[in-house]
Amino acid sequence: MATSEMDERANAHQFQNGHPHTESDRTHHNGHPNGSANSSGNKEDRENKDTKATRRNTIQFETAASSSFYQSPLLSSTPASTSSSSSASASQWWSTAEDVVNGAVLLLIVLHILIAPYTKVEESFNLQATHDILNYGFSTESIKEQYDHLEFPGVVPRTFLGPLLLAIGSWPIMQIVWFTIPGSRVPNGLVGQIVVRTVLGLFTFMGWHQVSRGIQHQFGKMTSVLFMLVSAVQFHWLFYASRTLPNTFALIFVNVAYSFWMQASQGSRSITKQNLIRMIDCLVLATVVFRSEVLLLLGPIVLLELIMTRINLLETIFEGLKAGVVSLMITIDIDSWFWQEWIWAEGAVFWFNAVEGKSVAWGISPWHTYFTSLLPKISGVALPLALVAVVLEPRFRRYILPAGVFVGLYSFLGHKEWRFVVYVVPILNLGAAITLSWILKRKTLAYRVLAVAIFGVLGLSFLLSVAQSLISSLNYPGGHALQRLHELELGHFRAATVHIDGAAAETGCSRFGEIGAIVNKQNQHPWTYSKDESHTHRRDYLKYTHLLTSQPEFHKHDFEILEQVDGLAGVERVALTKVMQNCPAAIQEYVAIVGPSPLKALSKEELSKVWMECSPIQVKTEGKIWIMRRVGAAE
Repeated sequence: MATSEMDERANAHQFQNGHPHTESDRTHHNGHPNGSANSSGNKEDRENKDTKATRRNTIQFETAASSSFYQSPLLSSTPASTSSSSSASASQWWSTAEDVVNGAVLLLIVLHILIAPYTKVEESFNLQATHDILNYGFSTESIKEQYDHLEFPGVVPRTFLGPLLLAIGSWPIMQIVWFTIPGSRVPNGLVGQIVVRTVLGLFTFMGWHQVSRGIQHQFGKMTSVLFMLVSAVQFHWLFYASRTLPNTFALIFVNVAYSFWMQASQGSRSITKQNLIRMIDCLVLATVVFRSEVLLLLGPIVLLELIMTRINLLETIFEGLKAGVVSLMITIDIDSWFWQEWIWAEGAVFWFNAVEGKSVAWGISPWHTYFTSLLPKISGVALPLALVAVVLEPRFRRYILPAGVFVGLYSFLGHKEWRFVVYVVPILNLGAAITLSWILKRKTLAYRVLAVAIFGVLGLSFLLSVAQSLISSLNYPGGHALQRLHELELGHFRAATVHIDGAAAETGCSRFGEIGAIVNKQNQHPWTYSKDESHTHRRDYLKYTHLLTSQPEFHKHDFEILEQVDGLAGVERVALTKVMQNCPAAIQEYVAIVGPSPLKALSKEELSKVWMECSPIQVKTEGKIWIMRRVGAAE
């Protein structure tokens, strides 16, 4: 390695870590105090030796930076053999912990899918598009005649690149399910929808895992494991990891970009440059194809790297243009085919939201909403811990600064949602992991008590996340109603026509849940479904055998109610005095009932009674969707 390059790396790493080596440190490392053994040498010789010692020390520190168990020999009096053995043991423990935590995160993503398998209106385009690609192929005829998006295009066009990747990833699994689970009706049916969402959840997990690898590269394995642990107790990203939102697809590429960014912090200048170029490519792709707001994140990152002179302006402009043109060509080619007209989908979304400012029709929030409400909501305890990391770890400031600028710039847009700034959550979780790692390395009683307290808060956050998941599963009455309709009527109606109103369509009804010609190949008139929104009179609905509606009163003269499907109506607090008064009696009643019949211990009905009396927080439900059958309708 050239001397100039060694000096540059050593100086840069000293600045990043905030621990420049002192003169006494260098001489101690060389085994003699300054001026004792070499007093007869001239001043120039001593300075040359000191410089070489400094280089050795900084190179050693740089190499050890990839391990969070590193303790500088300059500060340690522990024998080398004992320290090495202890480090190896700790490294093995954290490697095991890494496997366990990663497995737990992946399992949690799948459990969130099973708890709430249905989707809402924001996710409908990508989900319906994936269904159509899997079922109908992508010929011009099938797109025009059978695809959902041309009939219901939505407010703005969306890209088909995400659904296409999902369909490609899901198709092999669909084939396996088709042969191993008879009656699964894949690629249709709820099983098909779960497969697609699981594949997306796996893609999202791989993105987060890439971030953890980048963290391990720079901050060590302990910090990377703690990063995934902090992520595992957060509700929002786990619940939405498998939901077909454009932000979910964008977050995957943003996380991969973060990984390259963190790996660019060590190594030779050529490796640093290569990783930064890959980071730019990922962020440009996410901007051009999926979510244009990622540009507000890309800008501050690139500006910071230019200031730090790790990349130059001309190379950055060239790489950005090259990645932009390639991304633009890909998205225009794919989307123009599926939309049957020349179109840049995300460009149309940007024009609608930013230029025309029409996103304000969905509500306006104060400028500070992201900082005071939405970020604390989606990050939880990670936010305050990340703020502490700004003080503890100088290297973290490089990552939190662009993230903060991104949120600040986005705050100028009136319409605000947490998913618009979800890209900063990995950075906040990194800060939380750095703080936790710093605390765990302190061996005093006070820090151990502090660590126990923080992990207790993380445990509480996990319980709250579970509760939020269960409550959120009540937000999909339309999906439950469609499945329940088939359970009630499929045995009585070989062919049926079903109308799905707006409320049902927006709360879980998807094409995956429909039973169409694929499972009724022997029928000339299979079950058909309509979302026609032009009906205004009662007579308009008489051509349907069944309705999924939120307005049963309007149809009561022509249709009979088969079942009411409840949905979430809110959450209310109950006075503790009332809980203390009613809970003991409810528990006694529960014990008395399940005593003779232990199988009733897990009865949903009995557990619900205890919950209603003993919980200070009650979940309120009410009728949302009604399943109705036309009076006199018969097969």
